[in-house]
Amino acid sequence: MSASETPARIPRILVVDDDPDLLELIGMRLTAGGYEVALAASGAEALDIFRAERPRAVITDLRMDGMDGHALFDRLHAEAPSVPVIILTAHGTIPDAVAATQRGVFGFLTKPFDGRELLARVGEAVALSPSIQAADGDASWRADLVSASPLLDELLRQARRLAASDEPLLVTGARGTGKEQLARAIHAASPRARKPFVVMRCGPQADVADEDALFAEALAATRGGTLFLDDVDALAPSVQVRLLPWVREPGLFAPKRNAGPSIRVIAATSQPLDQAIRDGDFRADLFYALNQTALAVPGLPERREDIPLLVTHFSQRWGERNPGIMRGFAPDAIALLQEAPWPGHVRQLRNVVEQALGQTVTAIIPATLLRRLLREDNEREMTAFDDARRAFEYEYLVELLTTTTGNVARAARIAQRNRTEFYKLLARHNLEPAAFK
Repeated sequence: MSASETPARIPRILVVDDDPDLLELIGMRLTAGGYEVALAASGAEALDIFRAERPRAVITDLRMDGMDGHALFDRLHAEAPSVPVIILTAHGTIPDAVAATQRGVFGFLTKPFDGRELLARVGEAVALSPSIQAADGDASWRADLVSASPLLDELLRQARRLAASDEPLLVTGARGTGKEQLARAIHAASPRARKPFVVMRCGPQADVADEDALFAEALAATRGGTLFLDDVDALAPSVQVRLLPWVREPGLFAPKRNAGPSIRVIAATSQPLDQAIRDGDFRADLFYALNQTALAVPGLPERREDIPLLVTHFSQRWGERNPGIMRGFAPDAIALLQEAPWPGHVRQLRNVVEQALGQTVTAIIPATLLRRLLREDNEREMTAFDDARRAFEYEYLVELLTTTTGNVARAARIAQRNRTEFYKLLARHNLEPAAFK
């Protein structure tokens, strides 16, 4: 290993038990087995450690005072369903443990446990829970996805596990959340990392033939790599037909037999595809083929703890393009950024940070400059009020007609509008109740 390389982090295991002797014994066995160990004497303590240290697997006793193993698993599974949980149980509670595995628990061990079996089960769990830490030697794949939030941590765990697959993937999320960055990370972590990553921007074209030609060129350029279709909801119907075989049977379209992995399709959308299907703009069979595996990228307001890290990351990247210029952000400036609404999400944060770095002449960027930039940027990012109201009306009416299967009388009653007014609303949005029956 060269001096510049970083060794992969030793897997950390969280062990939870209110019996201090057993807790110490398990910790010693795991440490001797080559693991780092975090110990917790209660479920509440375990939750704090889990959020702070992000272990690769959790071992918990079933019967504990306060929060027992069932309750702890429910809390952990709600926050990070991809992290394996192993439950320790006495002989009399084996039925409880078996029931727990049906709810998503990775496995269970009976007490007194066998040391070799413990290490074997932990090894299996760790193999299913790959490291996603940016500091690890093998984690350059997610270098552009900076985070400290459990929400993005869980997304990255899922992405890392999906990287080895040839199956199509649908990535959803608002504009500016980083869908393309996630797709690039998945490609970088996959066996096709040395193959091309090709981006095709879908959308209204001057001529449908242009998009057909673009799709053909993209397939040819991908050559066993990853094809990323941005705004797939806007893909022309004729191209949707051509795309369908590639996502239904990806293994059939490898360039040559035994010539390497087939093309993997990752599609992204910021719009609900079910609405596009109802409007007749998107094929239902293509949606179901893409949606077999889906990842949802959270918005920046859902992961505010990442904002200081992102500011540092964007500042460093800006500094690489502008060598010799060193600038930082005042504490009140960082606080302002953490409280901002961010309708444009990570993309908007990057724009604001780079604008601030480029416009200031001082070493420390003050909150006053950021306040002005945020005001100007939010005006560009925010939808006009009339447009937002129109979009809400349309979505509300569609959901209402879907729920009532096109029954106008029921829909009008739920909306608290008379039928004449309700029909005017439907006409304004070109909605036909019969289409929902």
